[in-house]
Amino acid sequence: MVQNKKNNAAGADPGGKQGEEILQEYTKPFWQNSKFWLWAVLVLVMAVFVLVYKQAVVNTSMTAAELRGAVEIFDISSQWKVNEKVNDEDFQGVILVPELSFRVRNVSQKDLSYVFLLGVFRFMDTGKVIGEGYRMALRRALPPGGVSERITLNAGFGYRATSAAAFERYRQDWRNSFCEVFAKSHNSGFVMLKTFYISRRIEGLDVEVKIR
Repeated sequence: MVQNKKNNAAGADPGGKQGEEILQEYTKPFWQNSKFWLWAVLVLVMAVFVLVYKQAVVNTSMTAAELRGAVEIFDISSQWKVNEKVNDEDFQGVILVPELSFRVRNVSQKDLSYVFLLGVFRFMDTGKVIGEGYRMALRRALPPGGVSERITLNAGFGYRATSAAAFERYRQDWRNSFCEVFAKSHNSGFVMLKTFYISRRIEGLDVEVKIR
């Protein structure tokens, strides 16, 4: 019985080694506490996220009015180009569609980025839509005063003829057209920028189609 009591006494942990370890966790300096560094890392990650969000979204977000005032369209050209070659049983030839190209200058005090451009091509006499062209431009932020690369919009539909040169022979069917350019950036909503007349020049030919 005496031996058993000694063994029990020897196996006991009255001060509690485990208790000492728990106590040390609360009494050691805060910079040595693992929970402190866990929270510090979490706060740092959140700060970086807020900074990135501010730079990518808040600082570049614009209202529709701000977007209209920020975008200057220049170096404008337009033409008709072969969009598709057709080889059907009832028709062999090409489809000619209107095209508008230009560059954008940021004339605002904010970065301009992720601008979705929409071009609506219409006949001038009736206002009927020929087709629509769209483009996601400025994926990389354009700083104030910055200038974009050339941006091209073209319609999906147009005239059909046996060849591009054949359009000159059928000029009596040619109608004037124009393009309405709309823009959207982030949550600005669509805003109309400008309307442009489409020339009757055909890509690859030196003359414009003349209308009698």
